[in-house]
Amino acid sequence: MKTQSAAESWVGSWSISPVDFSQSPFFFNNQTVRAAVRLSIGGNKMRLKFSNRFGGMPVVLSEVHVFIHRTGLRHPVLFQGSPMTGLQPYQEVIISDPIDLEIHDLEEVKVSMFFSGNETIETAYQGSSRVASIPGNSSSEVHVQEEHLHPEEALPLLTGIELYASETCMSVVTFGDSITAMDWPDCFAEILAEESMEIGVLRQGIGGNKVLTDSPEAFKYGVAGVERFKLDALNHAGVKAIIVLHGVNDIIHSAGSNPISQPVDAEEIIEGLKQYIGWAHEENIRICGATLLPFGGYEGITSIEENKRRAINDWIRNSGEFDAVIDFDRAVRNPDKPLELLPAYDSGDHLHPSREGAEAMARSIDINLFV
Repeated sequence: MKTQSAAESWVGSWSISPVDFSQSPFFFNNQTVRAAVRLSIGGNKMRLKFSNRFGGMPVVLSEVHVFIHRTGLRHPVLFQGSPMTGLQPYQEVIISDPIDLEIHDLEEVKVSMFFSGNETIETAYQGSSRVASIPGNSSSEVHVQEEHLHPEEALPLLTGIELYASETCMSVVTFGDSITAMDWPDCFAEILAEESMEIGVLRQGIGGNKVLTDSPEAFKYGVAGVERFKLDALNHAGVKAIIVLHGVNDIIHSAGSNPISQPVDAEEIIEGLKQYIGWAHEENIRICGATLLPFGGYEGITSIEENKRRAINDWIRNSGEFDAVIDFDRAVRNPDKPLELLPAYDSGDHLHPSREGAEAMARSIDINLFV
């Protein structure tokens, strides 16, 4: 928790990148959706962000409440003084009124959204958040019986939580694909909290996402990084730095027996990463390049894909274009078989790191980069 300070400001503590569900929307009618999320940095006020980025129809949020797991207390969320708010078609963001409450670092909170009418929702996050729906209006109920909870595929509308904290606080955006949608940003947030560093960690990873091209809509892999970077990496309170781990899907999605993308050259991926750098520098935001993890043994991988990965990593390490380099490749590779993940760091598919691998990635980051 950050104590009251004479000089304070808003800073991002939790976030996600929504994707387009217009081909398979969610339908809610007299239902409550509840999501459990873990914040990274604490403060003494909170505000919530909602998005209808991909929604072609307006959506009405009838009530929203926040529950603090540690205290068991419930807090109503208001929008210009009203418990109800509406999101217009393709509206990028609405932000709630501030809520006065004390939040600790790494605090778990639950957000409940009640939809009283018949709502069609086409903007949601398909990832690691724990989400369930409940019949009727349970948005203000602190405890809901397990048998009334129905797991949901994705988290609708909610895209960020910001805290009001010391102006010395800042946030770091982690931008990328499924590896960033998994555990290493959480592990990094834990390290920062242990070191009493006032830094929020924002997760902008989408499973299957690529730097250069969109994926088929059925996969829910999001639009290309070059299309979403400005919205997802730069559009947050208190962002001072970005860590980019991106490009592996541009390489592997054209490999194997069932490719879903046309092949692209390493040089094309590098040009996309250069665009990230330019956009970040336009906003005076520091941007760090992370090397791509080994993927030897992953289905369909050949020397063609490995050569692309090596070329991109060589450029990240040696070009000097990024403000700093984070060498995730070196942190998790098997020293005896450097084209593969260390077995203890392999989740089993030879592409995604295990929890132990994520911890190794987080430990490899020099936290002094963000002082």
